[in-house]
Amino acid sequence: MTTGTPHTEALGVQDLTVLTNAGTRIVTEVNLSVRAGELLGLLGETGAGKTMTARAILGLQPRALHATGRVRFGGGEWLSLAQRGELARHRGRTAGLMLQNPMGAFDPIKRIGPQLIEAVVHNGIMTRERAITRARSLCHHLGLEETDSVFRLYPHQLSGGMSQRVALALTLMPAPKVLLVDEPTSALDANLRVEALNLVRSVAREDGTAIVLISHDLGLVSRFCDSIAVLYAGRLAEYGPTADILGAPAHPYTSTLISCSLGLDSPRRTALPTVGGEPPLPGQLPNGCCFHPRCPEVRERCALEQPEFIAGPERGVACHFATQEVH
Repeated sequence: MTTGTPHTEALGVQDLTVLTNAGTRIVTEVNLSVRAGELLGLLGETGAGKTMTARAILGLQPRALHATGRVRFGGGEWLSLAQRGELARHRGRTAGLMLQNPMGAFDPIKRIGPQLIEAVVHNGIMTRERAITRARSLCHHLGLEETDSVFRLYPHQLSGGMSQRVALALTLMPAPKVLLVDEPTSALDANLRVEALNLVRSVAREDGTAIVLISHDLGLVSRFCDSIAVLYAGRLAEYGPTADILGAPAHPYTSTLISCSLGLDSPRRTALPTVGGEPPLPGQLPNGCCFHPRCPEVRERCALEQPEFIAGPERGVACHFATQEVH
């Protein structure tokens, strides 16, 4: 049974900006909204600001960086992103984060079984018996059939693929209402990747969990996500329903990503175009549109003026010459 109310906002992010102490912007004025039971794909190249956006939402950005803006969980009060203590109250129970390095989630001197259940039992989220049952179920669905054997292992005894699946199970244990997962299946083969993300989607539907899937893999995002937010140089380039964006991308960067991406079922030897050049580093952004040095549709205005992100009822885009109307 779904515990979240359909179409209710589970996560709202308003004007999220992440800066260094010197004032260099890593992420700039990102706005997101994810409803209960839905998956949002946060898409972009390496260095686009995807992971930093996710960490800042939970107040987990490095100490050398500070965030401004506001975040709201489950339709509650808006919280200042500058107040890490307020955000800390929601981590674990209300909202969770799984980063790319799965081994960082574990205590190296404890067996896997106790680590899966201890946090939810200690915090009174579920009884020990219920926690064991949920841990077994999650591990089974993630392809870890011999759960008793897995529970007896220490973290260093897990393979890369096993550690990623166990880390995903650990993150899903408390059934958080908001879950941010960063490249959760990069160490898995194609079949297990699909199985793992089917489980993530099932959890979202059944528990009313809003999930933000951080990835550079458009094939995965297009298959599993209800909506997509495309980041470039720490800024939103485009945002909207997955089918609409993939069917008719409004931003040249989105179009380029689509043309350079393989689907999950594409032939292995498919030849792909590439995006010329490199994304800019923080503090070294070009004048005008950040994407204009690499844009195949660049015009004179693009090098002179930073486009405003224009948001409509369903879609938004930051391009002077967007190919789709968003109002």
